[in-house]
Amino acid sequence: MTLRRAADLVATPWRNGRGATRDIMTVAAADGALLWQASLAELTEDCDFSDYAGFDRVFTPVAGDAITLSHDDGVFLRCPVLTPHAFAGETRTRCRIRAMPGRAFNVITARGRFRADVLVLRLPAGASVPPAEVVYCWSGRLDSLAGGAGPGDSLLGIAAIAAAPSVVILASIVAS
Repeated sequence: MTLRRAADLVATPWRNGRGATRDIMTVAAADGALLWQASLAELTEDCDFSDYAGFDRVFTPVAGDAITLSHDDGVFLRCPVLTPHAFAGETRTRCRIRAMPGRAFNVITARGRFRADVLVLRLPAGASVPPAEVVYCWSGRLDSLAGGAGPGDSLLGIAAIAAAPSVVILASIVAS
């Protein structure tokens, strides 16, 4: 049972150096190969996403009002805040940010081994938070055995109750 405070997440450069990410949880195989990861991407400029061939991604904007994505040189499509957008990791993806800065909750899973079910829930005070590997608190407050979680904090594998009206993103990881 773990509570990850937003203030404790350390920024690291993307694989392609065009942005930064803050790791919430990473699970690797015994040989070190990535199995799945949940993180927050800092979107500070228009850029190409890193190549994650052999992985699937779920991109959910959590800040930035005008984020658009283009896949394989196609038309740019708006990605509204709190709307998950799934795509293959090897898809050439370009991001445009119109209202700086942007931020997105990302889940990356090894294709054929795992998949991510990402769900956004609006919870009234007193509601139980459904179980998930990662629960990202977008707004409100969650109470758990590990302590209280506020906006930007994440609960990892912990049961929680909404202490106030809250919006959460659940990332459930399912073996394929």
